[in-house]
Amino acid sequence: MQRNEMHDYVEELQGFGTHGIPRGRGAAVLRRFTSHGMRENAKLRSTKLLRPWSRRRAEKVAASKRPLLLHLGSGTHYLDGWVNLDIVGMGADVYWDLRDPLPFADNSADGIFCEHTLEHFVLVGGIGLLSECHRVLKPGALCRFGVPDFGKYILSYAGDRTELESLRPGRPTPLLAVAEVVLAHGHRSAWDGETLSAVMENAGFVDVGVKPWGDTAFASNPDSISRRAESVYAEGIKPRR
Repeated sequence: MQRNEMHDYVEELQGFGTHGIPRGRGAAVLRRFTSHGMRENAKLRSTKLLRPWSRRRAEKVAASKRPLLLHLGSGTHYLDGWVNLDIVGMGADVYWDLRDPLPFADNSADGIFCEHTLEHFVLVGGIGLLSECHRVLKPGALCRFGVPDFGKYILSYAGDRTELESLRPGRPTPLLAVAEVVLAHGHRSAWDGETLSAVMENAGFVDVGVKPWGDTAFASNPDSISRRAESVYAEGIKPRR
């Protein structure tokens, strides 16, 4: 390892908060003078302030959308034909903090998709979100969750590390590459297909199965192409009465 490699890596990690998805000149200036944490807190506060409007918006789309398909934590992966939920600043249809109960009635949704969001919750929070999904889904409706496949990373780390280098190249050490999956990007928990399935079953879903990217019972594939290489998915059904 070259002498300055670790120093450059740490500086790059610290610089993540000053750049991101291009959003215009104003956003670029804001990033220069505010931390990532400050901006995220402002988005969350704004989301909370808009909660009454967001609840009315959710009621309106729930009454007009057939089928009612919910895309939780949509981020920049906006899905046409779905109701995209995320915090202020993410271009969602409904602004919502997913740590709060979902603004939809029991047994009202025809399907739920959620990709690369659970890892931003501690385990108990992820379990709570899945329980909310179970509540709002109609009996017999499908739920699909996708997460970074930490199992894939650690298997590669314990093996020849070829896939690890392909997924996260150029890190000063292989361990730092693996650690990013659970410690960087605001992540707070680690997942693999087995764990995701177990949590979904715990929330009450049945016929739960681990799925690769693009393998889905939904009529069209909702998975983001940018998530294909490192993700694992699982689908389950809310039991019929």
